[in-house]
Amino acid sequence: MQYGQIKEPTKFVTLNFKLDKAFNQENISTQLKEIESFYNDIDYCDNPKHSGWRKDNTFQNLFRKEDDSINVSIVSKEQLENSLAEKENWDTNFISPNMFEKLDKYLIHLYPNTIDAFRGERTNWNEMFVIPSMEVRASEIEDKFLIPYVKSPTELNTLGFDGKYENYLFVCDLPIAKLKANYTGAYKWIQKFKNKKNTNGTRTIQETCEGHKPFWYSLRPKKANIVTAINPFERFFFSFSENAFTIDQRLIAINVKSKNDVELIAALLNSIVTFLTVEMRGTSRNLGVLDLNANYFKTLRVLNPEMLTFQDKKQILNAFRILKKREIGTVFEEIKKTDRINFDKTVLKAFGISETILSSFYQILSSAVYNRVTMKER
Repeated sequence: MQYGQIKEPTKFVTLNFKLDKAFNQENISTQLKEIESFYNDIDYCDNPKHSGWRKDNTFQNLFRKEDDSINVSIVSKEQLENSLAEKENWDTNFISPNMFEKLDKYLIHLYPNTIDAFRGERTNWNEMFVIPSMEVRASEIEDKFLIPYVKSPTELNTLGFDGKYENYLFVCDLPIAKLKANYTGAYKWIQKFKNKKNTNGTRTIQETCEGHKPFWYSLRPKKANIVTAINPFERFFFSFSENAFTIDQRLIAINVKSKNDVELIAALLNSIVTFLTVEMRGTSRNLGVLDLNANYFKTLRVLNPEMLTFQDKKQILNAFRILKKREIGTVFEEIKKTDRINFDKTVLKAFGISETILSSFYQILSSAVYNRVTMKER
């Protein structure tokens, strides 16, 4: 029978044990009987007359073994075909093909009313504009033309940005004559680079940066309260600061329009719900990184802060304050940490979402990230 003729749903099975521990390894006849019983048990998981199973309270067509050793998600042929057409990540099917639909009533687009999202600063010539902290003194550039600058996601180690910068950005909008007369450090720095050519010798820095205003050596740096990596790998994070800071184009900037909400928005962005959404709906690229952009975050649906009471917000922020101070771990490390688990449980509880789904969310996220980052090795 061809696939097109098959109308039966597909069962996505999650085992919370190792198969070699479940079946007799010494007697093949006994083992086959055990396997047959195992398959029959799963086949009838949705039959009310078949004991030992319960239907999940949150997700439709998800059935759990009473001892939580097995989860079975039943997905219709139509849903699978739709997911193929939409190029969706099938990992969600291990909980529910409608996993995000179940969260719909709690989610909202924060853009454009609450946030703005854009890419960080593109200098066109980093050698001139980005100056490592250890080289600032040797550059002799006056302090007024140097702005602290985050160049790489690797510089962000905590969710609450620690204010430590490894680089500075050269920003100057004064005419060259005024610089020559009053700011010799900045003037000499510009003169040093103005006739330099790119690696293939086709264009000078002045030609490459001619679009800068008011002068080719000028920048209008972008600042943000919340930032995240444009190509996350194993670390998921949204670092934040009440005081906006300047970032490179390898980071996505998110500005919160109501400054009183910066930490709360950062907390909700750092929840398992956002991480799972980003992983499932992001695009996997070479070397296992996700490929995101500013427009992606404009369309991202996040847990709606307007649904929270004052007490809900207080509890979320209390749980988040513990989390934000320590070093950010990989997804695989985070889901095992007590403070992370407590934070995510607190967020789910505040929205009236059952905490029982958290372990499944963690399992799906870690599995999806593992599959993405190890794909190149297969």
